[in-house]
Amino acid sequence: MAGGAVVAAGGSVVLVCLTVKAAMDGMETPIDIADTFYGTHFGDIHGWVQGCYAPNATAAKGTRASTPPAPLPVPETGRDRDKEGRGRLYATYTKFNPTSSRHYSGRTSMVVDLRKPLRPQAEQAVATRDSNHHTDEGDEPKTPGFRQAVLDEFDVGTALDYANRYSDIAYWRIRGREQQLIDFYGSAQSDTREPYRTENVNRGVAKDNPLGRLFHDAATKKWGQLHPYTGN
Repeated sequence: MAGGAVVAAGGSVVLVCLTVKAAMDGMETPIDIADTFYGTHFGDIHGWVQGCYAPNATAAKGTRASTPPAPLPVPETGRDRDKEGRGRLYATYTKFNPTSSRHYSGRTSMVVDLRKPLRPQAEQAVATRDSNHHTDEGDEPKTPGFRQAVLDEFDVGTALDYANRYSDIAYWRIRGREQQLIDFYGSAQSDTREPYRTENVNRGVAKDNPLGRLFHDAATKKWGQLHPYTGN
């Protein structure tokens, strides 16, 4: 199932664009991350052509075994992090509305100081995001009466520039976690009919997102499965 999902993602225009951009930036591509996560070889184009995927230890006698790929160059963001002690923290959170008895689930990110305790910084990231609700995104809850946002889970990556977030497995995990939270509390309004069960108007990860299954699996491996996969 996982391998099939990666193949499907590999044929996606979206994934190809992200992969090309990351490769040009000298960073891990989404396909590289998927290969590492699943133990697959979809990023090894030479291996596809030659048909050489078997590890040296398990290759049958008389057959060619794939040569382990050379280490990828250290991303610029990684060097920035090592030099300045910074990274990007990604977090999920929930907000409860006692008036409607429904939850809103969301995510946020923030550049943090890795030399300091991470949980207080994660809580600060959520508090900062909470203060901007209703002002910067049209699909957020408009119903009054929400309680303060509560941190759910967080993870840390190296993409100081948010544009490079797809090179962070931490970002993949948080994307998957957000959608699992939405589904856990009753699904997005776009997936159900009234009476709605959550305050999320739309899904966190579109059903046809080519990386949806990878986001879900990454989150499940990190924190356990909160809700089964609901994408296509």
